Amino acid sequence: MSKDTKRLIIAKLLWLRESAAKLGAKFNYKGGNFLQSKMFLGGVSLCISLLLWSLVALDNNAESARTMRDEIEYRNLGAGYSVNAPVKEFEIKLEGKINELSGIEPSDIVSEVDLANLRTGRYTLPVRFEAPTFARVRSWQPALVEVEIYRNVERRVEITAETTGEAPDGKVVSSIVVSPDHAVVSGPETDVLSVQGLEVRVNLDHLMESGKVKAPVMIKDSSSSEEPAPRHRRVSVSPQEAEVAVTFEDEIVGERIPVKVSVTGEPHAGLQVESVKVIPDSVSIRGSAAAVRSIDSLVLAPVDITGLEQDIQLMIPMEPTQLPPGVEITGTDRARVEIHLSKKMSVKTFQNVPLMIAGNTASKEWRFSPPSVSLTIEGPETAVEALEGQHPPCELYVDVSNIVSQHTELPGARARPQARIPGRQDGAGAGLCDFGGIE
Repeated sequence: MSKDTKRLIIAKLLWLRESAAKLGAKFNYKGGNFLQSKMFLGGVSLCISLLLWSLVALDNNAESARTMRDEIEYRNLGAGYSVNAPVKEFEIKLEGKINELSGIEPSDIVSEVDLANLRTGRYTLPVRFEAPTFARVRSWQPALVEVEIYRNVERRVEITAETTGEAPDGKVVSSIVVSPDHAVVSGPETDVLSVQGLEVRVNLDHLMESGKVKAPVMIKDSSSSEEPAPRHRRVSVSPQEAEVAVTFEDEIVGERIPVKVSVTGEPHAGLQVESVKVIPDSVSIRGSAAAVRSIDSLVLAPVDITGLEQDIQLMIPMEPTQLPPGVEITGTDRARVEIHLSKKMSVKTFQNVPLMIAGNTASKEWRFSPPSVSLTIEGPETAVEALEGQHPPCELYVDVSNIVSQHTELPGARARPQARIPGRQDGAGAGLCDFGGIE
């Protein structure tokens, strides 16, 4: 008697005991000994009959079927090659006598694919099955499998660093050191050769104060996706992690700012500074970002013009009065300063200057509104100051000889000098004369 048969008999007996207990509880038997009751004896007789029938069936080796699953074996692969086989498991259905099928183990079933003499490429190969001779194979699957044979290679690839985020304000990355700077990529030959490079990614925003961080080594791919291409999932990288040391330094920037120069002292009497021009009017500076951004303009040392009587041009060093440390001037080291002088101007106003008529005829009479105007004279200070008294140095008149309308608005009167005004050679006055319109 086989082990499976013994296990079956024990299971039937246990079932018989449980069934008797449930039956007694159902009928609420209260006799002194349930095992002596007719109900129990009848149930036992029935179960024994069923058990004897099962034993007879077993002894007669009744037919049965069994389904088994296990892994497919890929054999005879050449040295230096690997196989990629998506199908890993087989299923086989066997027929035979129940006492024989029950004793079959998965190891008794042969399911293999022969890879002998195969080189790099894709193949569709048959699956060979072999079962014990006493069992009949009803069906099996798969009958064919697709496999890929590839050569295993190794390649040493440089590791580069890719940074994200921002460096601290006013700082820039001066150097990035990756240790180790190379890693070994291994796997299928075509996949290894397709690797564009290796990189570690460092977020400057989260960088530790020490400037060092460990980051995983990632495979660069020609695609824009951050996820590795599917073929790269078969590629291994060693080591898988690298240490990155980042060093910061002050950010060096260049900027062009205006150049300014001032004057001290006063020119000769009667003169004033009309303009001060510096050439070049702007200059390039270079230095740390924080220092450069704090400078709005480059102010040169002032020029002393005390007693100056005429326009001058002079060269002065391009040396500002204040320049923060770490900032330097690029380009020219000297500047040309042009100082232009002019006569000092003054203004004098005369009030209630009467208007006179020119070109009047006996047949017409003209009246002015207003009858007088204010007269403002502007010119060199010495000339204006030479005007004596409170009387205007000129007469204001209106020429009406060509006027035919009875009412006319005029922009202003003309000035006719009473005497030559100092500072002017044409006798027209000290300079600009302003006076109101008349009617």
